[in-house]
Amino acid sequence: MNVQAWHLPWGKRSVPHAVLDIIRGCNITCNACYNLSPPCTKSLVQIEQDLDCLMKRRQLTSLSIVGGEPLLHPNLCEIIRRVKARGLHVELCTNGVLLDSRKLHELQAAGLDVVFLHIERGQQRSDMPTHPTREQLCALWEEKTILVGSHGLDVGLTMTASSDRLGEVKDIILFTLQSPHVNYLLVTLHRDVGSIDFIMGDLDSGMQGRHQKPLEQREDTLNTQIIWDYLSADLKLRPFAYLGSNVSLENVRWLSYLVGSVTAGQTAYHSLRASSFEKLFLFMSWIFGGRYPMYRKQSSVALLIELLLNGLTGGDLAGNLSFFMKAIKARKSTRTKRLLFQCPAEVGSDGRIIHCMNCPDAVVRKGKLVPVCISDRVRS
Repeated sequence: MNVQAWHLPWGKRSVPHAVLDIIRGCNITCNACYNLSPPCTKSLVQIEQDLDCLMKRRQLTSLSIVGGEPLLHPNLCEIIRRVKARGLHVELCTNGVLLDSRKLHELQAAGLDVVFLHIERGQQRSDMPTHPTREQLCALWEEKTILVGSHGLDVGLTMTASSDRLGEVKDIILFTLQSPHVNYLLVTLHRDVGSIDFIMGDLDSGMQGRHQKPLEQREDTLNTQIIWDYLSADLKLRPFAYLGSNVSLENVRWLSYLVGSVTAGQTAYHSLRASSFEKLFLFMSWIFGGRYPMYRKQSSVALLIELLLNGLTGGDLAGNLSFFMKAIKARKSTRTKRLLFQCPAEVGSDGRIIHCMNCPDAVVRKGKLVPVCISDRVRS
């Protein structure tokens, strides 16, 4: 894969993000769910142990709380408070069915920073028809994102994509770019985790597994190259940064886009190309803070400054200036959108587990770090 983007400099210990898995069990069903273990709820003692392990192993600045459905955990707000007490930004990944104003007030008071809402076709849920139209899906996105944003929380959307759903990927990207409420989009490429018989090992020692089908017979073939080409051709978006795999830097598993967007009136957007400015910013953050930044609060002023500095240090100066003029005129409705496309870990032809380099979505399992997307298939 001819990679024309910035490979993020995260090392094994300097990866700024990890995942805290607090519960199994959910109040909806999803066609592509990779949670395969029976329902269970972690105690606060177990969660503290997981936090200790993560903090010891990585220089974190950000942590995602996942499940199952995290809102079903009776001590969710206390968990958020304990994560915040360790100086981390906190993201919550939820289907959003149980969210209401009272719950959002509690979550915000506990210190939550971002809510990622997983709402898509292929879900059986009480607040959406089984086979929703595009209009019904967009209406639920709008309803939930407005609700979350009204409580002072950052908002993201998530979905699982497959080769036959590229049109839906485009829909959710356009919704994200046009919405004054949504700042993040996480798209996970579908992999048939249920057909993995077992996985052994961990991120430190290496991982091996067995899949029921040979690599060439698997149907989950959507990859980051297809996403890259599709977004470039259809939406004129170029990637900002990426991560390769534990096998090769050119095996792109994690692809991110940094996009400026004007959400008022006629929507305008512009994707940034990484420049020396961003590379220096991360380097200085590591030198003086000992950690790489992950989460950044929304700021139209910061975006305007970055457009100029990025353009002057190797970015797309002409494109940046053109968008800068549009953003100046509509400053209050100018937003920074961060789009991420990730390919889950999978079993290679030789049984080796292929995953993102230094996996930024690692979770603790029996005191070891493993990719969250395959954690339910890892043998203890």
